[in-house]
Amino acid sequence: MSDKVFRDPLYNYIAFDRQRDGWLIDLVNCREVQRLRRIHQLGVSNFTYPGADHTRFAHSLGVTHLMQLVLEHLERASDAEKIKNARQALLATALLHDTGHGPFSHLFEPCLDINHEQWSIAVIRDESSQVHQVLKRQNAYLPSHVADLINSDDTTHPAWQRALMSSQLDVDRLDYLRRDSLFTGAGYGHFDWHRLLTTVEFFDGETDLVWPAKSALAIEEYIFARYYMYQNVYLHKTTRGFEQLLQATWKRANKLRQDATNISPNPVLEQFWKTDKPEPGTLAVADYLRVEEFTVLDQIQRWTGHADKSLADCARRFLERDGLAMVEPPPALNPLKTDDFGEWEPELHKLLRSKGYEEPAMYCLADRVKGKYRQPYREEKDTENQSAVNTIRVLVDGTPIAIGQYLPRLNAVIAPPEDRMYYYVPKEIRNDAIALSQRLRKSAGKPTA
Repeated sequence: MSDKVFRDPLYNYIAFDRQRDGWLIDLVNCREVQRLRRIHQLGVSNFTYPGADHTRFAHSLGVTHLMQLVLEHLERASDAEKIKNARQALLATALLHDTGHGPFSHLFEPCLDINHEQWSIAVIRDESSQVHQVLKRQNAYLPSHVADLINSDDTTHPAWQRALMSSQLDVDRLDYLRRDSLFTGAGYGHFDWHRLLTTVEFFDGETDLVWPAKSALAIEEYIFARYYMYQNVYLHKTTRGFEQLLQATWKRANKLRQDATNISPNPVLEQFWKTDKPEPGTLAVADYLRVEEFTVLDQIQRWTGHADKSLADCARRFLERDGLAMVEPPPALNPLKTDDFGEWEPELHKLLRSKGYEEPAMYCLADRVKGKYRQPYREEKDTENQSAVNTIRVLVDGTPIAIGQYLPRLNAVIAPPEDRMYYYVPKEIRNDAIALSQRLRKSAGKPTA
C-alpha cells in the first residue's frame, strides 16, 4: 500500500501518498504535532456533551484532508503549476496551524496570557523543533512560508492561499463545524461541504476566490450551521459556567502567587511562571509546549488541598463537575451601558457572604459575550475591499456579489446580535440569586422574567 491511512469517523479514510507526501507523514510524527492528541478540541465542552472528547490532532488531520481535496480540484480546474508550487506550504499549514494551542484550546489562553497563533508561528520558526527540521529538510523556504500563512497580519502571499486556510469559509471551519457537531451529538453541522470544496474557483487574475451562484444554497446551509453551533454548542450556558469557574480558579491562584503565597506549583508550571510575560522570545518554545492539559489537571488536583478555602473549593468543583448555575441579572439601569446593574453585584456579594463564601468575587462571575463573537458570519461592506478572506461571494454575470447581498434573507442571521451578559453563581444559591434579581427588577419597575 502506497498510502498512509488514518481511519477517521468523519471522512472514513484520510490518506497521504507515501511517495508524493512522505515528508507530510514525517510531519505528523513530530512531537509538536503528536502533542495535539492531548489537547481537547472543544475545551471543556465534554462537561456538557460527554462525547466531545475529540482532539486538536484529529481536527488537524481533517483540515489537511480537506486541503488536499480543494487543491486537487483547483489543480484540475485552473493553473496546475501554480497550485503545485503552493501545495506543500498549504498542506503543512493545514496540519500545523494549531500547534501553538495550550491546554483546553481557546479556553485557557486568558489564564496563561498567551496567543496560540503566536506560539504556532514560534514552533514552526524554532530551529530546534522537529516540525521546523522536517519542513526545512523538504524545502528551505517552507518554515517561513507556513509561518506567514498562519500569521493573520501577514500579506506576503497571494490572497487565495490565505483564504483557503483562514477566511470566512475555509477548510479549518469546514472541518471543525462538522467534527464538533458529530462528537457533541448536536447534529447541527450538516451542509454540502463537498460542493463548497469542488465549486470554488479563481477570480481577478487568479489571485482571489469566489463561488458560482449555483453554490449559494450550500453556502447558506454552511452559515446556518455556524449559527446553530454557536447558539447550541460553543456558547452553551453549562459549558460557559465551567469555563468561568476554571478561569476564576486560575485567577485566584495567580493572585495568591503574586502575593507570595505558596500555591504548590508543579515543576512545569513553576518553570512557566518564572517568565513575567510568557510569549515567544521570552519563554523557550520547549518550556511552553510542556504545559499540557494533564499539567493543568495535576495542578488543579494539588489545589483541592490548599489552605485557601476558595481556591480549594473551586478546584474541587471543577474536578468533580460541581459547577456554577447561570442567573440572568436585572435589566441594566442605563440602556447605553449594558453592564450597569446598579446594586446587583454588591447585593449578590452580600448574599454570598451570608451563605459562608469568603471570596464572593470567585463565586459571582460575570460572563459578557460580545455580539460579534456570536455572529455566525461577517462580511466586508465596502465592495472595493472585499476578498475571499473577509467575504463569501458568488459570481453573477462575471461580477462577485457578497452572499448577504445575493441572499438578503440571510441578513437576519448575519446581523450582529446584542452583547449578552449573564452571571454564574454556586448552584446551591441559585434560587436565592434569582429571587434577588427579581426583587431588583421589581424595584426598578421592570416586569419579572
